[in-house]
Amino acid sequence: MDTNPSIHHNTSYTSLHISIFFFNRYLLAKMAQRFQLNPKPFTDPPADPLKRVSLIPRSAQEKLAADNLGESRRPLAPRTHEDKPFGEHSDALQHHNIAAPPHNNNNNNKVMDHEAEKNIGSVVPKTAAHHPHSSEDLHDANSRHSLVPRSLGHNSLGGRFGPGKNQAFQRNGRPVFSLSDDRVMADRVLKTHSPDMVFFDVKSLLSVVDDIFNSYVPSIDSSSSASKPSLVFKDYADHTSFATFADLIDQITCEIECKCLHGGDSHGGMMTSGLHLDSRNTTTFSVLSLVSKYRWDAKLVLVLAALAVKYGVFLLLAETYATNQLTKSLALIKQLPSIFSRQNALHQRLDKTRILMQDMVDLTTTIIRIYELPPNHITAAFTDHIPTAVYWILRSVLICVSHISGASGFKQDQVMSFMEVSEIHENSERLRKINAYLLEQLEKSHLTIEEGIVEEEYQELIQTFTTIIHVDVVPPLLRLLRPIDFLYHGAGDSKRRVGINVLTQKHVLLLISDLENIEKELYILESLYTEAWQQSFEILWVPVQDLWTDAHDAKFESLHFNMKWYVLGEPRKLRRAAVRFMREWWGFKNRSILVALDPKGQVMSTNAFPMVWIWQTFAYPFTTSREHDLWSEQEWNLEFLIDGTDPHSLNQLVEGKYICLYGGEDMQWIRNFTSLWRSVAKAANIQIEMVYVGKRNPKNGIQPIINTIREENLSHTLPDLFQIWFFWTRVESMWESKQRMLRAQRTKGRQGFKEEEKDLVLQEIVALLGFGGEGDGWGLVSKTADLMVRAKGNLFSKGLSEFNEWEVNIPTHGFLKALNDHLLMRLPQHHCTRFMLPETAGIIPDEVECTECRRTMEKYYLYQCCLE
Repeated sequence: MDTNPSIHHNTSYTSLHISIFFFNRYLLAKMAQRFQLNPKPFTDPPADPLKRVSLIPRSAQEKLAADNLGESRRPLAPRTHEDKPFGEHSDALQHHNIAAPPHNNNNNNKVMDHEAEKNIGSVVPKTAAHHPHSSEDLHDANSRHSLVPRSLGHNSLGGRFGPGKNQAFQRNGRPVFSLSDDRVMADRVLKTHSPDMVFFDVKSLLSVVDDIFNSYVPSIDSSSSASKPSLVFKDYADHTSFATFADLIDQITCEIECKCLHGGDSHGGMMTSGLHLDSRNTTTFSVLSLVSKYRWDAKLVLVLAALAVKYGVFLLLAETYATNQLTKSLALIKQLPSIFSRQNALHQRLDKTRILMQDMVDLTTTIIRIYELPPNHITAAFTDHIPTAVYWILRSVLICVSHISGASGFKQDQVMSFMEVSEIHENSERLRKINAYLLEQLEKSHLTIEEGIVEEEYQELIQTFTTIIHVDVVPPLLRLLRPIDFLYHGAGDSKRRVGINVLTQKHVLLLISDLENIEKELYILESLYTEAWQQSFEILWVPVQDLWTDAHDAKFESLHFNMKWYVLGEPRKLRRAAVRFMREWWGFKNRSILVALDPKGQVMSTNAFPMVWIWQTFAYPFTTSREHDLWSEQEWNLEFLIDGTDPHSLNQLVEGKYICLYGGEDMQWIRNFTSLWRSVAKAANIQIEMVYVGKRNPKNGIQPIINTIREENLSHTLPDLFQIWFFWTRVESMWESKQRMLRAQRTKGRQGFKEEEKDLVLQEIVALLGFGGEGDGWGLVSKTADLMVRAKGNLFSKGLSEFNEWEVNIPTHGFLKALNDHLLMRLPQHHCTRFMLPETAGIIPDEVECTECRRTMEKYYLYQCCLE
């Protein structure tokens, strides 16, 4: 006796269903008119990169016919997720049939022990008490309808998308599939996959399907608390015509509708028996055979289109029921009149179904995105799981069709049962987990592709600025700045957009910086950017941010509004490869750099800022040879040290006065030091001007010291914190420039200051940087081009207080020489000298000699954050 109720149906009901089917074709045409589907030529997508996973070359129809011959089954050999992806051929798979084998009356097969029952993965209840058939029939159903072989290997998907294979097969009172079944089903799905390069615009068709799934019909959805607009007309003029697939979509619609209506309970498609589960399973593979020649994403879109036809016809009937007599007649035949009077129950049923529909669309969209990847990036991480996703989407389609078809059969005010709601929820959760995994892999693939593109563009930029010979500066700039192709020029309201070609045959200084702490550099450059300078070269500001926000956009607009020079347009579009090149090749970090390019695009200097800070416009054209010439001509004296920072002190020097620069944060020492100097100057009969220069990286903490010095009239000070910053920036620039010269000359490379005795200027710079990095007092005194005397605060104060011991040497040696000799005699045997180097373009020496004892200093790493 055949236990499958799906083969017994009323002949008259079949005739009625066929009549309704042909009328559905009429309604489908009306839907096409409503959604304004217009034809458009096809486009040919790339070849199917997943074609390689097909396990057998013959068509799905031939395979299904062979399977129905009842070949004996063999269990799958155990395998892991890594060693046997779905795309690999397995001998065991060739013996795992899709169709159920013939009925077997062998009595030996009618008894199962408990252990075999645990491994078989049956979808039929285990005891006859829960089924109207005999125990023999039950076992026979288990033998024919089991979704897994008796001996199942390792579950490659176990634990990722649901319970493991050892978990119970009963949930909420009904049988469900284990995740071991997913493995087997995926292999069986692969056997139906025989793509023959048939392509169409899947995204356009899915867009129409999604519109149907999200349609709002007031007669059904009026009970919803959310306010939704009426269904709006869309223009599908840009969508490809789907006439070629109309017959196929009709076949799929007929297949899933007929099997769902006749394969089991009509009330929402409740899975009340293992027979019904197997009926859905058989229907799933029947549908797969209809779409066997299409890619995975195309299969899904075609099946979803069939579901959209079923769902859309139902919505059209619901929408026009109250105003159209033809609709009322059809609704009467389809037993729908009472449905529309029970809106609450109907809305609940369709609202739950829509959730599952959306999950299917989301997963299908992800699979379409996978096909958009380059073929070499569609790895086993995708091919191992796409067949599983296809299977469960098709199963979910059948569930939705069952719920839509079963809507006409539920009783007055009947709501969805717990089993029906649980069925939809479980399938939604399964689809979401698969989708989450595929999206994670998709993101990894996109990152890998993006990193490959960045690396390729980065190497191209290296060649552009190192090996390729250009005849103009514009081509390398275009490669560096693309896709940005315009600049801003002019200040204020006169600012306008210009092309990059305006820089043809000009010296260009690329000002590369972030948007923070650049105001000081801009102030100095604006003071230097005169008409005469513009005739020699142009400045182009390239702002760089790793992550652009709306706040950054606003600050960019504010900063460049009053800039006189050129500014890069839309800097947020700067490529990652360009930013990486600026950071790694040109040394841009936290501090701004000024890259000098000659009219042919050759890099003259990766950072001309030190030359600009030291010599201003005299540094033009900012080449290494020009830097060397300037240092060879430059004498180390106080005038050079304070040039450009304090016009008042320069005037005092011109008048022949001594100038004493000092710093420190101890106000008591400052009072004592300035008092001693006044006494010594009076006793030695000299004129001296004292200037407080603060410390490196000045913060607001030294502003009270400046205020006190001025209030008590202790000495002169640099005008403000900006001038203090500029003074110490020039000293740091001198160190960087000197170090770069030494590296270029290859006298000591990056090995430190072993030639330091030959460069007295560098010794003085190092000593000053050591003073400026500490909070202790210090002093330096000189006169025009005379000797410069320097010492730490306590030593200097002690030497001044001992003036009567060295004043006798002033007539013969001079004031500065006599003071210097006395300080050298008082140098302590034990000292602690610290020297903090500025973080410049990677020029950090391995060794630094102490400026007092000439020993190699110990190296430490200092990370400092000072907020005042």
